[in-house]
Amino acid sequence: MKKIFVSIIILISILSFSMTIEEIRNLSKMPNTLNQAWGEFVKYIAMNPNDSSIGILGEILSAKKYFAGKYKNAPFFDSLIQENFNKFCNSLGLYNNYLNEDETQFVLKIFPQIPLTVKRILETGIIEQNSCKYLYKLNGLEQYISPFSYQGFLQIFVDKSIKSPVFLDKDMEKFVVKFVPKSKIKEINYILSNSSYFLDENNYLGAFKLLDFLRREGIITSEELQNYTLLKKYFDLKTQIGELSSNIYIVDPENLEEFTSNILEITHETLNLSIKHNTLYILLSGIIKTIRIRIESSNKIIFNNIPENLDNLIKNSPEQLKKELTELKKVISEASLNIKEKSSQNPSESVSTSTNTSNTTTANKKKNLIFYVSSIFILLLLILFFTPYFITSQKSVEFYMKLKMYKIALKITERLLIKNPNDYKSYILMARIFEELDEIEQAMMAYKMAHKKRKNQDLK
Repeated sequence: MKKIFVSIIILISILSFSMTIEEIRNLSKMPNTLNQAWGEFVKYIAMNPNDSSIGILGEILSAKKYFAGKYKNAPFFDSLIQENFNKFCNSLGLYNNYLNEDETQFVLKIFPQIPLTVKRILETGIIEQNSCKYLYKLNGLEQYISPFSYQGFLQIFVDKSIKSPVFLDKDMEKFVVKFVPKSKIKEINYILSNSSYFLDENNYLGAFKLLDFLRREGIITSEELQNYTLLKKYFDLKTQIGELSSNIYIVDPENLEEFTSNILEITHETLNLSIKHNTLYILLSGIIKTIRIRIESSNKIIFNNIPENLDNLIKNSPEQLKKELTELKKVISEASLNIKEKSSQNPSESVSTSTNTSNTTTANKKKNLIFYVSSIFILLLLILFFTPYFITSQKSVEFYMKLKMYKIALKITERLLIKNPNDYKSYILMARIFEELDEIEQAMMAYKMAHKKRKNQDLK
């Protein structure tokens, strides 16, 4: 009788101090108590062998123990143990390798929602969390996903890639290659052929990156390959103009003729470009104007004759560029005329010429000084104005909003959200920008996202 009583007391004690399934699972969400959770789980099995939830929790705990043994220092380990899906996706982006198929199965025990999440992305194109793109690092995941259609994803993918070049990065490319069949990716060619991205130069960079992706995958059509070639030419010319612009103030007067010839050759190539390229015209106009000023102020004979192709360039150029080329021709013509006049002067006139030259030199030095001071001042203004654009912060957004430059502010906000998709404050800024742009529907969506992200943070 006494033994029975003691046994009952022990049994009551065990039952009193044993943990529930939910408590054991919560205990397993901390690396330091994972082993304790396993011990409690073993006790629970002994006391509740017929509980149907044992199998599910057992698989989760086994998966966690596996990762604790092999990936304790991996960037995704803590979020995996905590069962925090959003953080897991973000931290997976910091992991520079892939998980094998067996490890992917372990991950799916902890996050069984992953296949459905990817399936929805591929069917609708809506990526609520940008870091979901890193799920391509789970080898074998694709075999669990069978979307009924990819059309929604492809359409939004093309649109986002063109309008926001940062969207299509290497990770997004790998996500698409992983989960979208090549035959479906090829349909991007036909979406592009029916779009009007060539009408806006702001779309060129995104379109070029997208076409380059298709080219590298070997699925670009001949029509889009031609467009890719045109865009590549556009950016090659833009790069060349940029390089010349950066060297224009340091080129020696002796090399100005060759430098100018290079610019005129690039101008010729630009005029022959068969896609819209107003930006290149603006850049060329600026550099040609600067060259003209440098030639004027050099006090040296730069050209003996007018360049052969200059008249044709003037004839075929749009108004703004034509004006600068005409002014350049005028400066070169005057210099050539002065050479002829000097060669016909009598020796008796040389003293007078020398005096005039001295006066001209003094005047030109003043011009040079004014030119360089003005250039430095303009450069400082440009640095002051554009520095916030390259510093991705909410302060930069507010800076451009105060200047009523809402498009630039929106671009920075997009970069902020790519960097930190869960920052509700950035969504609020985006909503304010959309309000200023009178895009009320977009503003409402941004406010909703801000509310959602704020709510998620409060829950955490």
